[in-house]
Amino acid sequence: MKENRPWLIWLTIIAVILAGVGIFFYYTLFRQSKSELIEAIPTDAAYIFTLNDNDGFVSGTKELTPYLNELFAMDALPAYETMRNKLPAGEYDLTVSGHIQNNTVSLLFNTHADKAAFRRLLRALSIDPNNYTAFENNRIYTYGTNYKSVKFVYTNHIISFSTDLELLKRAIVQHSHPKNLLSEKQFKEMYQLSEKNQKQNWLLINTKDYIPYLSTFLNGEAAKALAECLNPIGWTALQLRFSGNGMYLSGYTHVSQPDDSRYGLFVQRSGNGSEITSFIPAKSDWYTQLETPRIRESNKMKTLQHPEHFTELNPSEAGYFSLCTDSCNHRFAILLPDSSKNALEVFYGNAVAADSVRKVHPDGFFPIPFPLSPLLTTFVPDSATWFIEKDNALVFSDSKEALKSYQNSLKTIGDLTQNRLYPFVNEAIASSSLLDFVILNEADNTFWYNRLSEKGKASHFGKELRIFSLSCETMEKGKNLLPVNLFLHF
Repeated sequence: MKENRPWLIWLTIIAVILAGVGIFFYYTLFRQSKSELIEAIPTDAAYIFTLNDNDGFVSGTKELTPYLNELFAMDALPAYETMRNKLPAGEYDLTVSGHIQNNTVSLLFNTHADKAAFRRLLRALSIDPNNYTAFENNRIYTYGTNYKSVKFVYTNHIISFSTDLELLKRAIVQHSHPKNLLSEKQFKEMYQLSEKNQKQNWLLINTKDYIPYLSTFLNGEAAKALAECLNPIGWTALQLRFSGNGMYLSGYTHVSQPDDSRYGLFVQRSGNGSEITSFIPAKSDWYTQLETPRIRESNKMKTLQHPEHFTELNPSEAGYFSLCTDSCNHRFAILLPDSSKNALEVFYGNAVAADSVRKVHPDGFFPIPFPLSPLLTTFVPDSATWFIEKDNALVFSDSKEALKSYQNSLKTIGDLTQNRLYPFVNEAIASSSLLDFVILNEADNTFWYNRLSEKGKASHFGKELRIFSLSCETMEKGKNLLPVNLFLHF
């Protein structure tokens, strides 16, 4: 035994090494034989649809086809569906990725299938297996449908389709590339969120790459505002739901700078989220409800003159909206202050001065003794100079005439609940929402139209969008995931 012991030790070491080498090569060969769909997508994707329910997506988007074609270049989808229907019966998972170059979008469709299914596809399409374009030891075939001329290839148990040959070649190269989308920590985090619910369809958006394309529908001013608003936002993962002419998208967006004071707004609640609505007229072009102003932490407080007055008012909620009357567009701000605070006393310093102002202005329209520039948000004019007390709220604007128009509109037409579009918004916004930004694009509303580029004005999306709603819910403290809900109604 003493003489044989060294041989036993060496045999054990060699066996362990061989086992490790075997596992390595098995794992490598396995990965090469079947890639995950997400690994076959080039890393410059601006957005990715992961369609776990393809049939549901196709049937649910029938009425929304013109808008999806413009926003996500989905006009290639019918060509893919024509070819997919030639595959043997079965469930086929699908990713659709959008790749943007020079403001044009090319789509890549990836679906899992075995070799037998691919051969049957070639026969069903009457394609000669020897008629192909060779690239990286792969065979690229071409099929002309009634919709598009589609190139497709079978690699590592994935059939990839595209109308763009160069994009398809990049997808082939991606299979063997050491880095893929999952190599990016932020994307991996958002993708894993979508993987937790594989019964739903998801849309993952790379904000940095997609927003420049979306901005082509907007004029310069609106595009700049959109870019500034979304600058800190990274990958976003949204569940998709469609109903008639409505698109519902709910999920999370990755905030790259969670310590930014703008996002402190979403950590803590302070109001009940229901009182502001009754102060906003039904004919408003757009409105914002903010349940947690957290004024002390607002970036705007750094440039607001006399911020101590607003700190003393201790508001729990804020609202902003615009109203078009007689070809004039007026903007307003609403604050719900602490009910024990007297605004005139806060603004003018004491009760005696406040009583004096009331006597000079018995109509209830009060001038502000100092400039409010800016007031809390970019949606409000730089200089609010007048305010009124409305029940338990303070309403600010840039002129006495604007506040008169506001009161008249609220009295004659009513509040938001009287707007025919509002029930759709009310249904789409979660009761737990902290921030809502809504555009109500009635036929006579010029706010949306005036912010469109020539491309936007000519598009179905620009002409027929009736509601745009963005709402956000509470962030978990210390996390960088902001819960969001989007709603578009045409």
